[in-house]
Amino acid sequence: MINSAIIGVGSNIRPEENIIKAEKEIASLASIIRKSDFVYTKPLLYESQDDFLNGVFQIETLHEYQELKKRLKEIEHKLGRVRTGNKNAPRTIDLDPVVFNNQIKDKDVFSRDFIRNPVLDMLPELYNTVTCSNYEKHFYEVKEIIESIHEVLPVPPVSVFGAAGWFCSGGFSEGYADIFIIIENIDESKNEINRKLRKSVPLSAGGSPVQLRLLHREELEGKAAGEAGITDKGSYVELFINQFSSHILLYGNPRPFKVQA
Repeated sequence: MINSAIIGVGSNIRPEENIIKAEKEIASLASIIRKSDFVYTKPLLYESQDDFLNGVFQIETLHEYQELKKRLKEIEHKLGRVRTGNKNAPRTIDLDPVVFNNQIKDKDVFSRDFIRNPVLDMLPELYNTVTCSNYEKHFYEVKEIIESIHEVLPVPPVSVFGAAGWFCSGGFSEGYADIFIIIENIDESKNEINRKLRKSVPLSAGGSPVQLRLLHREELEGKAAGEAGITDKGSYVELFINQFSSHILLYGNPRPFKVQA
């Protein structure tokens, strides 16, 4: 499986030299698709140091998230980064996967323009996601939910969407889903997977169970709708399609289906 990622890149020790070296190292483990402009920024949390040169690389890689993180740390070490008790100290290179398969992995994407702006330039489909204040507020809880979903499913989901009614207004709606999970090529029944999800997915920020809806991509594309005789206008499939523009992409393919005419 080819994974996509955006790597945040920063340096304030010989930055021009070390960013070029980092690019060559990253190119040995991934395909670099795009590079942002790099800009100098003032240090934010520890001011007694030189300015940083910051930007991002958009890549495609066969490595999964944890392996990619490990490889990036190895590159940092190779280029002479020394980690101390001060996490904001000067560094030869800083390499962080800030987005992986369209899932935000670093909360700085919400607030630091030198990351946020190039991410939105490369992935405009994440605009509603990045500008959702409630998602930023509950970022780590949502991250835990998505990780739980990945642990349950035998193959990665096509995509995971948060219902905007909760993520951007902060309220639950009874009988409505908080998260939609779109899947394909899974042999287990939806009922069985839903049972596992209910057992493993943590509670929401409000302490209530997270309401999940599991949807097959084939249903969403309309390929199976006719054969299955899906005509209920209140079905979650149709509801999802009708309100697609209001949903927030949390992971995966932003266009997992085609809306039928």
